[in-house]
Amino acid sequence: MPDTSPPIKSTFDNARLESYCQNLRDTLPIDKRNGRVLLVQIPQVMLDSFNREIALSRGYYTFPPTGLQYLHEAIKDRGVEVRILDLNYEFMQRVFEDPDFKITDWPQILEQVLDDYEPAIVGVSCLFDAGIQALLEVLRCVRKRNDAVVVSGGVIATYEWEKLLASNLGHFVIQGEGENKLNFLLDHLLDDSKGQTVTPGVFFDDGAGKTESSGAPDTVMIHGNLIDSYKTLPIEKYCHYGSLNPFSRSIDGPPISFAAIQFSRGCRAACTFCAVRDFMGKGVRHRSVDDLLAEIEYLYEQRGVRHFEWLDDDLLFYRDDIKTLLRAIIDKGWNLQWSANNGLIAASIDEELLGLIRDSGCIGFKIGIETGNEEMLRKVKKPGKHTKFLSFSRMLQGYPEVFVGGNFIIGLPEETFAQIMDSFRFALEIELDWSAVTVCQVIRGASAFSDSGEYFEHQMKSDGAVVKNFIPSRSSSHGHVSSVDVLSNLDIFKLPPHEEPSEEQAKEIWFAFNLIVNYVNNKNLMLGGRPEKFINWVRTAQRAYPTNPYMMLFLGLAYRVQGNDDEAQKCYHLAKSYVKSEYWVNRFKAFFLDELLTNFPENKEAVYESLNRISERQKVSCADWLALPRGSSPDDTLQK
Repeated sequence: MPDTSPPIKSTFDNARLESYCQNLRDTLPIDKRNGRVLLVQIPQVMLDSFNREIALSRGYYTFPPTGLQYLHEAIKDRGVEVRILDLNYEFMQRVFEDPDFKITDWPQILEQVLDDYEPAIVGVSCLFDAGIQALLEVLRCVRKRNDAVVVSGGVIATYEWEKLLASNLGHFVIQGEGENKLNFLLDHLLDDSKGQTVTPGVFFDDGAGKTESSGAPDTVMIHGNLIDSYKTLPIEKYCHYGSLNPFSRSIDGPPISFAAIQFSRGCRAACTFCAVRDFMGKGVRHRSVDDLLAEIEYLYEQRGVRHFEWLDDDLLFYRDDIKTLLRAIIDKGWNLQWSANNGLIAASIDEELLGLIRDSGCIGFKIGIETGNEEMLRKVKKPGKHTKFLSFSRMLQGYPEVFVGGNFIIGLPEETFAQIMDSFRFALEIELDWSAVTVCQVIRGASAFSDSGEYFEHQMKSDGAVVKNFIPSRSSSHGHVSSVDVLSNLDIFKLPPHEEPSEEQAKEIWFAFNLIVNYVNNKNLMLGGRPEKFINWVRTAQRAYPTNPYMMLFLGLAYRVQGNDDEAQKCYHLAKSYVKSEYWVNRFKAFFLDELLTNFPENKEAVYESLNRISERQKVSCADWLALPRGSSPDDTLQK
């Protein structure tokens, strides 16, 4: 939302910006097109590994364009028409509704809108590396027309502004949060100036060299709601063409209408692997509870939204406000559900809050653990202690209805295999419903990757061709994890403790950890577990991996534990049909899963016995590790 504070007489020199904007007004049809603004969200899928079957299972993401919605709200009172084009939604809709649609033809959607709408100003945003290819394609498409002012923003543009300007892919690049900066720029591009306070962070090249606007440091104070911008979007239809994450997917029946909501921006932490603080600045800013409640009420009452996903990086920083909000949701009596897949800070959750989380409709959330190693936890500056995580896990026993997972990262900078093994051991020890293991990604703005300029440059030069997925199995259209010249399967436990695994090796470590922790040793497949929690999560997650045989096989085991023998047999036979390729035959044999295919358990007791037997066989490969406490490695024992 715009800065409504009274304008201050500026002592900053923005003469070059004023001159450049006037030149653009003289040469481009800005006034003729009545200053119409088009805000573009790019496709959110990695097109090189796109799988139509996954798309039709709603396994790809269709996040609403929340960032652009904030920009819409910020400039909506300027008297110009503002339109949001969500290319990701439009792309996924065509995949569903037109079997002849070629995914490489997605730029035609943009071309058609540019022809019909004739914008004077086009803003394009890109948050993640996976969108670099689409970002550059959109900018080239708009720029070649030479009939509109082109502005780019978001994380990628913030850190690559020089390359974007040098490549003539836009007139302006906005750094960091854009609400105030965009209004400041529009004061110069449009007839009607709103007296926006001058701000730095608007980059441009006026022919005399690349430069930046001048102004005092800018902080966006968020307030108000996104109702007006939601009125321009078919939000109730997003669920038909994709999802936000497994929490937002329905198991059976029609899809559940969803929306993303945000209470605050920023994070109290300064984790070295994360760019939130660098991009948004220090501290956490938040909207009022009343503003957010009005937005939820509109979406629930008037748009039929029933699932809400929190986008916040630090949702619980203002814990008392969140408690107030959750109490209000409970008092409203709404039949809604919500989740926080992005993760909550466990130290902020007390018994009272956990009860409110459950009673207000939460179906699940993650907590950020990141690593099971004490030294790495300090090194990455993650707020939290393993003793606190374990205490939190014990508190969860009184709230078994809520699905709770832990986020882990492997392959952190300078992380040794011994330190990674601490994450493996801690994931087994803490016994959450799920351990969401990802492979560390090099990202712009994170202090841990400040020396990765060559890698980032290669990303841009290759149009994003070297971008990797943080979930290795999502990097290919068939869901295989294929690594070259590294140890695989249970042989990964032979890695030297003090070796720093390569990127290729990290993918194999991920595969083994995920299978052993989340499937073979999942507490909800054991005596006293809640198999319905495993079923609900894996059934929805499996939509992104429609032919993954071990997911289907373990679903069969969960149904067997639950006593649903018909579904158990269906899953078992599907799993058998999926294990056809040499790849999966070898994987199953290596992890002793082949015995489940030849001798599928007939009752829940047999499931417990089979999984225990397989677990013990697998643990032979890492018995020397499991015999030691976290922080120790077999090498240490030998040296002693």
